[in-house]
Amino acid sequence: MLATLDFKTMLFMSGVLAVALSLLLLVIHQRDNMLKGLKHWVYANILLSFSIITFIQSGISVDVRALIGSLFFVYGLTMYLISIRIFELEPLKIQSIQNALIAIVIINLLITFFLKNAYISILFNTSLCIAISVLCAHYLLKRSRHKHYREYIFTGICFVIFAGLTFFRLYILAANNIQPVEHLTQWNLNKITFLLCMLSLLAINFGFIAMVNEKMAELLEQSAGHDWLTNTLTRGNLEKSAEAQTLKTIKLKQSQAMLLMDLDNFKSINDTHGHLCGDSVLQAFADLIKDNAREIDLIGRYGGEEFCIIMPNATEAEAFILAERIRRKFESSPIMFNGQPISCTVSIGLCDSNSIHAHFNTMFSAADKSLYAAKNAGRNKIVAYSSLH
Repeated sequence: MLATLDFKTMLFMSGVLAVALSLLLLVIHQRDNMLKGLKHWVYANILLSFSIITFIQSGISVDVRALIGSLFFVYGLTMYLISIRIFELEPLKIQSIQNALIAIVIINLLITFFLKNAYISILFNTSLCIAISVLCAHYLLKRSRHKHYREYIFTGICFVIFAGLTFFRLYILAANNIQPVEHLTQWNLNKITFLLCMLSLLAINFGFIAMVNEKMAELLEQSAGHDWLTNTLTRGNLEKSAEAQTLKTIKLKQSQAMLLMDLDNFKSINDTHGHLCGDSVLQAFADLIKDNAREIDLIGRYGGEEFCIIMPNATEAEAFILAERIRRKFESSPIMFNGQPISCTVSIGLCDSNSIHAHFNTMFSAADKSLYAAKNAGRNKIVAYSSLH
């Protein structure tokens, strides 16, 4: 069977296909720089392809093939792990990765040139491949529980299959203690399991491309509903999200609060320093809001310099604490533009659903009246709707 299928040709073609998939990822990366980690996945496939090329070079001694090919394979799988973490915006510490890779090289060199036992080197690197694959699978399957993405589950399971096949190879190698290493190249079970490992790696690549496609769709949906400058919800999307949140608030019999914020004298900033400066101020204020609000809060840019926060399961008193923190930090943190500090303040009106209906329009009207009162009080003020009665 293996003679008919030509083992080396199949390995070579699997490497070529992995590189072709890498080219697809490079094209995606060039078109959308918001997706991170794609280049590292390409590096991983290149390293794995080099590993395959090394393994099928009959003109090189088996000991050298075992050393170089195994290192390329371990490094490639490590790149998969690095790529996945960067893709999910949870990168690993570079120094730790570098130290680990250096240690792997040193251990391999010691085994090869001092112990002069390529068999132990194969067992060591095979164990590393299993460990790295398990880490990839664990991370993806753990993420899938939060995101409920089938693509993450599929890719994670493919890593599990690869780790299982590799563990089977390790068990057979350790149990039979096949030596010298040259016998491995004629061992049919070694060829079959290695080929199955290559096929599972191709499945992993398809799974990752599916993950990329899902992430692109997610980013597209997010960008459609978010303000391009501040990356907060647009007015329409804020109102739509608020309607869903209001239904939940009423069902759970909770209160919700709203903050309506307007930057003071913003027109004079644009007139004096230019619109680019104004954009910087808006971005800085939006970042300040996001840094201080809760994860469950809905944040939107409602107008030119007007922002809105909807706080689920919160009272007017809790909203006032957030408002005061935002007001104080914004007042005391000038925005640097072209080396010049630009001082800004914000006026805030707020309300909650304990005294009025939780419907968005009703709460917005109340918060707007409170904001108007804050402006009339001299700006850089906070006014609660309850204080107007």
